[in-house]
Amino acid sequence: MLILLTILFLVLLIVAANKDWDSAGIFYIIGFGVCLVVIVVLSWNIISSRTLESKIDMYTEENKNIEEDMNILVEQYMNYESNTYGNLKNESSIALVALYPELKADTLVEKQIEVYTENNKKIRELKEKTINIRNYKWLLYFGG
Repeated sequence: MLILLTILFLVLLIVAANKDWDSAGIFYIIGFGVCLVVIVVLSWNIISSRTLESKIDMYTEENKNIEEDMNILVEQYMNYESNTYGNLKNESSIALVALYPELKADTLVEKQIEVYTENNKKIRELKEKTINIRNYKWLLYFGG
């Protein structure tokens, strides 16, 4: 859309240059310049978005590894505390950590939960950027 608008301003600018320059010519110059700046900014955002999917995959894989580590820790703790917490084996590791105060207080688990939470936040931000890129493409060249 902006490319089309830029071409329109360029044509109008050429027509205005062949005729008497008036306030319309200045408007065309400003419009053309603004369109060029916006095209550069949107193009930069689109170009920089090429790595978003691989970043999302990386954070998802890291979270999967953290969940596996948490499952091992929780399973070991459940074996240790089998008399007290024996019937909770079907819960997710993240939920079980919340149920075990002693395990939740462990610094390793605390750090893993912190990294896990930060990764989820980053994944949401990257997915939001991916959604915004579709809008940028549409604004730039009616792309999707």
